[in-house]
Amino acid sequence: MILYDNSCKIFNVGMYLRLSREDDLSGVSESIQNQKDFLTRYVTQNGWNLAGVYADDGYSGTNFERPEFQRLLADIEAGRVNCVVTKDLSRLGRDYILTGHYLEKYFPEKRVRYIAVNDGIDTFEDNSNNDMSPFRSVINDMYAKDISKKVRTALHTKKLNGSFIGSVPPYGYQKSPENKHRLIVEPETAKVVKKIYEMFIQGSTKFGIANQLSAEGIPTPSASKQLTATQKRHKGVWNEATIDRILKNPTYIGNLTQNRARKINYKVQSRVNLPRDEWIIVENTHEPIISAEAFNLVQQIISQKGYVKKDSQTGHLLSGLVKCGDCGGPMTFVKDGPTRTYLACSTWRKHAKLGLCTSHCIREDYVLEQVIQALRQASASLNRDKIAQKAVCNTSQTAQSETDTDELAAGLEQIKHVIASLYIDKVKGIITENDFLDMSAQFNTERDKLSKQLKQIQDAVQHKREIQSNRDMILSVLEQFLTFEQIDRTTLAILVEKVEIFNQKQIKIHVNFHI
Repeated sequence: MILYDNSCKIFNVGMYLRLSREDDLSGVSESIQNQKDFLTRYVTQNGWNLAGVYADDGYSGTNFERPEFQRLLADIEAGRVNCVVTKDLSRLGRDYILTGHYLEKYFPEKRVRYIAVNDGIDTFEDNSNNDMSPFRSVINDMYAKDISKKVRTALHTKKLNGSFIGSVPPYGYQKSPENKHRLIVEPETAKVVKKIYEMFIQGSTKFGIANQLSAEGIPTPSASKQLTATQKRHKGVWNEATIDRILKNPTYIGNLTQNRARKINYKVQSRVNLPRDEWIIVENTHEPIISAEAFNLVQQIISQKGYVKKDSQTGHLLSGLVKCGDCGGPMTFVKDGPTRTYLACSTWRKHAKLGLCTSHCIREDYVLEQVIQALRQASASLNRDKIAQKAVCNTSQTAQSETDTDELAAGLEQIKHVIASLYIDKVKGIITENDFLDMSAQFNTERDKLSKQLKQIQDAVQHKREIQSNRDMILSVLEQFLTFEQIDRTTLAILVEKVEIFNQKQIKIHVNFHI
């Protein structure tokens, strides 16, 4: 620890106070007022000047970007403070790296005395407590890490139980006045969410939707909730990323979706997006804004990633559906004049000199015409009676699966009660510890087996329901399609799996209704 020249007899003290959630869990009163009263007596007893009081209430010790702490540093730079006093070292901070930086480097360079009263640390004194400060910093850091784990576990459990734990609800929703962990529809912004889905289904691109909403003067999610916008440029303007998040969020069909992103660690505030299989989705927790059918259709359209110019207001009808029949790469759209568009192999366009493929160049309107003819021919040959029989069969199988699910759930509940009874018997001394461990291990094995079977059946039931829903949607779209001359992007996304373009302009069309 670097010591100071003790020739300075006049100390202008900056009294620093801090409190956060982690301190509430310690069981010791660390309130801002308690800290202030304690340090005021200490400063008065020593006869020093109190230059200022700096209190950060509700800020983690792992984050040094606290407003009052930054104000304290500004006053040190301005020469108004030459002594910093805290109740203990953890009030200064719990990140051992940055705490060490201020103790060992910043304060010495600025000729500032630092005192942590309860820990006996005083950088103007030569004592063993000063030598122990690095170890105290590490312990404080470990405490913050442990508390972070406990808080994260508690919040994770709430997410699994279907409680909304975020500070800001998704756009289109607000927190219920009766229960802050439950979402309710916010009428005005919910209308915008519906409009976004409708526009996308009708063929608008994400870029086009964002431009339309901005042109209409509709406030962005950040603006509507009076938040600091994350955009560094063009604040208050809708962008594709925002539209994309709204279109992919299952919360809008009544299934609360959380854990889509997380902080890198307990010290770093930056967040990283998580893959979909790590999202926590709890079904039927609140009123939906979008129907499940519309949401599933949007996901299907999004999954068909085709080439669309970034500044395009509307996508091509065949976007994402057309592939090169020889190399398997996507076909891209190349405009030739104001009215004509051609499809060309993307592999050839990117690597023409390598000879990996040929152009497969073909007019877009000709391919679209062939697709429409193929759909009319395929739909005319469908046996609707056979389809109806399959639907009845699937409904019967689903009902049986749901019966099996109820029986397994009842079995799991029974095992839960048995294990609880065994524990009570062990506490009362009716059975020994070893007997309890042996018997509970057997029941736990059976419980795990039943849980696995239950999950398999539930997944199967959900899959059958999705298949039936898709089959019903396809039949409905086909009936509408046969009565209209025109076709839209939505219809194509439902009915067409893919279109392959081979050399010599050969076309192979794969439809989605081989039922």
